[in-house]
Amino acid sequence: MSVHPFIAFVAFLTVATPAAWWFTQQAGASHVFIAEASFANNDKQDWVAVYNPTLNSKSLKGYYLSDDLDDPLKWQVTSDWVVASHDAIVFYGKSAKQAPYGAPKLNFNLSNGETLVLTAPDGSSQLDRMTLVAPPNYDGAFTLGRSSTENPTVEVFYHANSSAGATTVAADGV
Repeated sequence: MSVHPFIAFVAFLTVATPAAWWFTQQAGASHVFIAEASFANNDKQDWVAVYNPTLNSKSLKGYYLSDDLDDPLKWQVTSDWVVASHDAIVFYGKSAKQAPYGAPKLNFNLSNGETLVLTAPDGSSQLDRMTLVAPPNYDGAFTLGRSSTENPTVEVFYHANSSAGATTVAADGV
């Protein structure tokens, strides 16, 4: 007894389509990245936003953040902080005075010229990095950010004051 080619094709698609979707979701599940950082604003409100661009929620337990390329395992996420799909979690600097109650706090502050590093739980796979460079001769509030790791251009978001929206200016070479 032979199977009609159309029936075989439909059976193949019935199995292959969900399997392909599952594998692509699993492959992208570890693709969190450093989306934005605030530092050098003289208000001790340093913070780092880690973004999850995938369709699945992602636990950051076991991941590492550091401001030192020579010590990429400086601070480990020990709690089960979960980042929802297409959302970010904010980690506050050590001296942040206005962090929300219970928010994750790093064991370091951020400074101009440092490089933020995001490392996978295996302790050796560097997932992302962002060099922190303040705009020259600017003393107002700003943050650095980007939309994805595929677009490595870091932009400076200038803030006229704490209640105003941001103006985006591309920062070449950052």
